[in-house]
Amino acid sequence: QDFLKQPFRFRQLTEKSKFENKMKATAFWQMRICNLEKCLERTHLNCENLKFNLELNDPIENYLEKDSKWKGIAGNYIITLGKKSKAEKGNNKKLPTLRSSVGAFTRMWLGVRPATGLAVSDEISGAEHLLEKLDKAFCIPEPKPDWEF
Repeated sequence: QDFLKQPFRFRQLTEKSKFENKMKATAFWQMRICNLEKCLERTHLNCENLKFNLELNDPIENYLEKDSKWKGIAGNYIITLGKKSKAEKGNNKKLPTLRSSVGAFTRMWLGVRPATGLAVSDEISGAEHLLEKLDKAFCIPEPKPDWEF
């Protein structure tokens, strides 16, 4: 619907007719990275080493109690991807920068969508050459969780 000028026009025209146009979508699971350092420490990718800055925003911080021990994972990180991956707090001006929400970064990290696609449809942005390298790094099978509730 983000890419359509009139997403509900045909639906309204056919409402309550014999050939009603209707779509429904549901998701029974939602995933997000809660500890970036630990997740990337356990990430092993079959790609050349790739290093970049990550400016990560985490909207959950707006909904947490002021005295909450966990504040989300927003911040500036230096990310290394490859056989040994890692995330460390900081920023290196010599490296390219990726800006992302935790949701978009999680989808990329899980292999749900490529970085170049998320740059069009989600909260992720960076230099084209960085996005293309991320597409290659996260060229992994689409996740298929099998634990139904």
